[in-house]
Amino acid sequence: MSVLTQLQKGGFSIGVLHLPPFPTSLRRDRWPLERVIDYAVEGARRMQLAGISSVLLQNVGDEPTHLQAPPQTVAYMSIVGREVKKVLDIPLGITLLDHDGAAPIAVAKAVGADYVRIKTYVGAMVKMTGLLQGCYYEAIRSRRELGAEQVDILADIFDREGTPLGARDFGEMATFAVKSCMADGLILTGKSTAETSQILQEVRHCHLGVPLLIGGGVNGQNAAEMRQLAQGFIMGGCLKEDPDDDFSPIAADSCRQLSRLLRGELE
Repeated sequence: MSVLTQLQKGGFSIGVLHLPPFPTSLRRDRWPLERVIDYAVEGARRMQLAGISSVLLQNVGDEPTHLQAPPQTVAYMSIVGREVKKVLDIPLGITLLDHDGAAPIAVAKAVGADYVRIKTYVGAMVKMTGLLQGCYYEAIRSRRELGAEQVDILADIFDREGTPLGARDFGEMATFAVKSCMADGLILTGKSTAETSQILQEVRHCHLGVPLLIGGGVNGQNAAEMRQLAQGFIMGGCLKEDPDDDFSPIAADSCRQLSRLLRGELE
């Protein structure tokens, strides 16, 4: 069953697995590759056993990042992703900190992943890293050239960590992302629960026929409320034993509780 089909049913929980620093990271606390693989495989197993619907790999340990992913990032993400893929029966996704439309598609193709998450897919944003412009063309061109049509693109049309250039017409951006730029699903996240709800309402009125996901801010306190707003939910820190530590082990109990809340099995 495809990711899009599963998303349409609602209550689809995506657990972000924050990967520790690769051996070529600019950080001082680099991890050996085998240790990164062990961490990723164990975290993915815990998520799956606890009922999370999908695992999303992200190279958080590579911060600070580039405007384009360097070859070593693509290589290491592919190596780790293939090992994680071996232990999963649930969908696997790829997302990169680097602002790059082509690289996530390349990694997903190499790994056999089901989808990618791409931020600032359309429009332009000012962030602490500088000016980011929509990378939809690189993404869809890479997907076509690599024969990776089976890789779905889940696209962010707003990044809560930045400020958009120009007017924030979410309906217009969402329509452009889907109709012109071939996004298969939309990730919508505001800087607060109220703003997230507002954005989702604006986009829902466009009747675009693609799944809508919330890209952050879901936790045990608001999951029952948030599940009414979208079909998919991306979660990171709230699934860890220590939410403030990017590389803390995955907490199976938190995964289990949140996945059940989002499926409507708990109140």
